[in-house]
Amino acid sequence: MSITFIEIEKKKSWRIGIFFLVLLFIYFCIITILSQSITPILSIFSFKPSMGFILFGGDLRTIITIIIFSIVLSAVHFWFSAHGTVRSVMDNLNAASPDPSDAVHKQLLNINEEIHVASGNTRRIECMVIPSLSMNALAVADLDGRAAIGITEGLLSRLTRPQLEAVVAHEAYHVLSGDCIEATVATSLFGMYASAIEKFQSFSEGRAFFSPAFILAWLLLKLSYILNMFISREREYRADAAAVRITRNPLALAEALHLLSRNWRGIGFIGSGLEMLCIINTKANNLDESEKWWADLFSTHPPIRNRIGILLRMARVSISELDAKAERKARIADEAKTEGPIYYALDPNQQWQGPFSLANLAALPWLSPLTWISTGQDQEVEKAWKDSLVNSIFTERLNQTKSSLNNLACPKCHQPLSEVYYKKTQVYQCDFCRGTLVENAKITRILARTESPCTERLKSLAQTVLRENQMRFTMRRLKGIEKAKILLLSCPKCQKPMMRTFHSLAYLIEIDRCGFCGMTWFDQEELEMLQCVIEARLTAIGPLNE
Repeated sequence: MSITFIEIEKKKSWRIGIFFLVLLFIYFCIITILSQSITPILSIFSFKPSMGFILFGGDLRTIITIIIFSIVLSAVHFWFSAHGTVRSVMDNLNAASPDPSDAVHKQLLNINEEIHVASGNTRRIECMVIPSLSMNALAVADLDGRAAIGITEGLLSRLTRPQLEAVVAHEAYHVLSGDCIEATVATSLFGMYASAIEKFQSFSEGRAFFSPAFILAWLLLKLSYILNMFISREREYRADAAAVRITRNPLALAEALHLLSRNWRGIGFIGSGLEMLCIINTKANNLDESEKWWADLFSTHPPIRNRIGILLRMARVSISELDAKAERKARIADEAKTEGPIYYALDPNQQWQGPFSLANLAALPWLSPLTWISTGQDQEVEKAWKDSLVNSIFTERLNQTKSSLNNLACPKCHQPLSEVYYKKTQVYQCDFCRGTLVENAKITRILARTESPCTERLKSLAQTVLRENQMRFTMRRLKGIEKAKILLLSCPKCQKPMMRTFHSLAYLIEIDRCGFCGMTWFDQEELEMLQCVIEARLTAIGPLNE
């Protein structure tokens, strides 16, 4: 069934007019309250406004002047809020177009094209990727005719292809049906400015708590909550139904929503004023999970359990089966961490090292086809090239060397860097010291993809490094000790010195970052350790709705 026939949503454009009237009323009240401060302006028209005089029937010309000022300011505010909103929202979230050279991003582009064809619409919907480890998706549209769907890196990396198709179809319906314009205009009038002020306050570390900016953010957020009355929570039910009509797969959308409900949804990264645009509220609260009239009035998202339940009834699957499937999948992932062959290798000093997994073995800088290896005690010792799995490492290295045409050299051992695919995105790696050069824009997507489980050895190493770095960092701050001078590496791309610093104060893993060309160098296992630290931190958060 085509979804282009739905004309009922177009009739709701009157709500945008109500938004303007609400904005006009707010400006009228503000100007009236401040009328004592704008006496010099009004005196040009020979007006002498008085608060009591205005409220109790005062000068008609004064009231008309205030109305004119209110209309002008409201029109300007509304114009800038309703036009160019897609770019403003996406810039607010640092969203960017998918990278066609990235396998995961390319899949998103393909799905977006398939949904475009399946919907039967000529209108093009852009697809954007939000560099956040959170799991959420949103749709925006403006009065310029532009529309876009945003998917976070965290959600993109965790969903299967059918689940991603269902999410994109859900967001596409919001755009094609027209209800996305209402939510976007409501968001842009107040919510987006509140979101920007929230981010500014977070950067100021709470020092602006009683500042005018805080008061303005609070006021704008409260006004955006009032506009929630005009954004029906039923729109999410309709979008879910439309996604099922397009994909013919209610279970995929139910699984996606179930996964969303059990993970970080983006609160703290996606501003409070933008939640009505998202497929699920960034903050789990009791209002969204309530079905009372008060929740219907002020909540923009229906209870997530109800949405999942409706979809599961279509698929004839119970919620308990979905929970059991999720637990089984998590258990299989945990078991996979201990599976695979274990190797021991003879190092250049003729000392046996290990045990190593295949991935650990591939990371050894001294491993060669002539290295002696064994799979355990009392097992046969043989050359590495004779083991088919280990030999594939050298085959891959050979292919990488052949594709090393980028003229980039390792900053540590000065050997050519090879272009490789790590976590399905392109990076540059040294075959000798096993360091990795990554573009800053690709770091978030790499960290969001957890298909390669952390080994116990890597977890232990990461914990040790974190403790040492935390101790040095704390002692340096308490005693005022300056950071020791170290030899800075040269950026492989621009040859300028890179800064040796922490990835962030939340994750104290040291890296080398170039501030000139946007590249980051990870020494051997630094990127993997950072992945383990972030994965452990996200896992520790636990379900947000429990």
